[in-house]
Amino acid sequence: MPENPSVAYEQALQQFPGEASAIDVGLERFSTSFEDLTREDLGQLMAELYAEELFFNDTIHTFTRRQDLVDYMVKTGDNLNESTVEIKQVVRDGSDVFVRWTMDFKVRAAGRDVHSQSIGMTHLRFDDDGRVILHQDFWDSGNALFAHLPIVGFMVRQAQRRM
Repeated sequence: MPENPSVAYEQALQQFPGEASAIDVGLERFSTSFEDLTREDLGQLMAELYAEELFFNDTIHTFTRRQDLVDYMVKTGDNLNESTVEIKQVVRDGSDVFVRWTMDFKVRAAGRDVHSQSIGMTHLRFDDDGRVILHQDFWDSGNALFAHLPIVGFMVRQAQRRM
């Protein structure tokens, strides 16, 4: 995959056209898997949700192999104290699915408790078994994550003010 996330996404759109027949199954798995990222069985849920070969980008990391993604999600969940993702709207267009969501999580970072709330949108495509083959998030990770850290947060807030 190229280092430029937008180029990688465009290439993934060509590589993973998706299948509309199992969208309902896939959306149910997606909702269950993301509703609480601190679950004990998160690794199993993620392994069942995603296909072996895939494209995943959450604006911070990109993965093309399921096991790498599962490991990342489990590590993320292990670092959170609380996590809730609520699906607000689902829009379908052929094999493309767009999910509008809110995320609320609590974590201890840089020696302090952080409570973050954010909004986002995810573009999904599924294979004929309802497993995710394309997952592209669109959300403000800088404000949701980095703005809460002491030094980095100061720089993020300063950049936002100047823009």
